[in-house]
Amino acid sequence: MIKRISIAALIVFCLLFFLGYGEGTSVVDPLPVQTDVSLSTCVEPRVVPLNRTLLFTVHISWKGDLDLIEIGEVEEPALSNFDIVGTSSANRVESVPGGARAIKEVTYTLQSKTLGMGYIEPVELTYKDRTTGKMHSLMTQRIGVEVVSPVPEQGERGSWWIWVVLGVVVGGGGCGVFLLRKKRAGKKAEDEEVERIVEEVYLGELKASVDLKGEEKREAFTILSKLFRKYLSEKYGISALEATTEELLRTLSEEGLDESLLRKCEALLAKADVVKFSGQEASQTELEEAYTTVETVLESHLAQVREKMRQTEDEKSKKKNLKIFGK
Repeated sequence: MIKRISIAALIVFCLLFFLGYGEGTSVVDPLPVQTDVSLSTCVEPRVVPLNRTLLFTVHISWKGDLDLIEIGEVEEPALSNFDIVGTSSANRVESVPGGARAIKEVTYTLQSKTLGMGYIEPVELTYKDRTTGKMHSLMTQRIGVEVVSPVPEQGERGSWWIWVVLGVVVGGGGCGVFLLRKKRAGKKAEDEEVERIVEEVYLGELKASVDLKGEEKREAFTILSKLFRKYLSEKYGISALEATTEELLRTLSEEGLDESLLRKCEALLAKADVVKFSGQEASQTELEEAYTTVETVLESHLAQVREKMRQTEDEKSKKKNLKIFGK
């Protein structure tokens, strides 16, 4: 009898133990919130007349718990054979299963400069995952656009005879005015070309955008390295924003850059890679040395451009004098 009671008590104890253990281990940790960030670009149209504009749109979207993602600023794209003549932006939030989706669009209106191909360099987006503190980046592809001959403006096709009559009436006087305007237009185009020396433009951007005395050394170093790569893209017609450090150094070497300056560029680009991919801070000394390197490269190339322009002017002057005395 006592033995049966002991066995029954043991069975009850085991049941209570396993039931208690099951209750103690039934708590499940919540799953991490999933987020999704995407970046895309498009251009319309892909073939554009010289006297028309095109639209380049940067589309960013992210969904999930929107507070967990910190989206960085969208920088203006590096362009070849285009100027930005207008911008617009839009933001909206949509409800989707599992949370919300935020959408940001930035649209640039571009005007082509000359006939031929034009290029829009890759756009890079950085964002921070606040749950881990890590920085991530996305990059689009380079886009090529063909610039073709201008199309007639409205009214040009049906009023050609007016211009014929006007030309007959005005006669020689009209020809004189035309030649004078052509000469002035040519001089104006030359003056605009002189004013827009690429090195002068980037020297101005360098002084305006890089704060050597600010506290955010890493941000300043990132801005400096991107500005340098954008300059190399426009100067040499290469995709410097996505090129490797070795490819950029090879290009600079082939262009005859001074050896000591080339080594400084190598140090700048290598440090920029470390800052970008590891999140390491840049020191004040490193920032100042990198700034001086970029400034020296720009000023060196600017001096070469001005010397070539001076030689061209001298040659034009000699030819003009020979023509006068030859008569």
